[in-house]
Amino acid sequence: MEGYSVPVVQKDTLSDQVIRFLLGLISDRQLKVGDPVPSEGQVAELLKVSRNVVRESYRALAVVGVLSVQSGKKPRIREIDPNVLAQFFSYAAATSQVSAQQILELRRVIEIQAAALAASNATDEELQRIREAGQRLHELPLSDPQWIQFDYALHLAIAEAVHNPLFPIQLLALRAPLEESMRVGMQSMISSHTESSIVVLHDRLVQAICSRDSVAAAYAMEQHFVAPVSAMLNMGVAKLKEEKIQHQSRQS
Repeated sequence: MEGYSVPVVQKDTLSDQVIRFLLGLISDRQLKVGDPVPSEGQVAELLKVSRNVVRESYRALAVVGVLSVQSGKKPRIREIDPNVLAQFFSYAAATSQVSAQQILELRRVIEIQAAALAASNATDEELQRIREAGQRLHELPLSDPQWIQFDYALHLAIAEAVHNPLFPIQLLALRAPLEESMRVGMQSMISSHTESSIVVLHDRLVQAICSRDSVAAAYAMEQHFVAPVSAMLNMGVAKLKEEKIQHQSRQS
């Protein structure tokens, strides 16, 4: 901590200022994942504030995924946690600040680009994982609850093949608030024709990526979202709303 510029702490926003101090320290010292940060006692003494204020600041940074704080251990820089962003999108959807359709639109843009980049950037090993993930979609009917997990594994394999960690992080964050609606919608619209068309769309996507055809991969991913995914989502959202209304009617 020697040689570090100590800010003047104002009494009305102590916790916020401690957070800014810690974030500045992390940035200035270019700390990496796993690196320790000063203890609560060190920061409290340095800034001349109570340990309770510092503890509150550390907990706030832990909640947003910046620090790993465990009893009896030094606080450390935390690896990016996709669940933090997923909670944000789930909260936004739950409070009707964004709709499920708007979340799907954002995911669509990201995944179309991911398909194109994966076709260009994937290693041979990653292409093999994508092939295997696509093949697993043939092992179960869409009505099986595990099928949606197989579908997610394929999309995750594609995102990881981009070689940009933000793509799989965004995929998880955007999928979480949609998953239940997708599952309900899938159960509502299953037919032999629908099931066949959805699997065929996935096969075309896998084939385009593994052929390293970026244009075809982007188009296949776009087609995947244009019809079946949007339809499943809309049906799922409608059914969940209906169930919610029925539940509220029974309670009243």
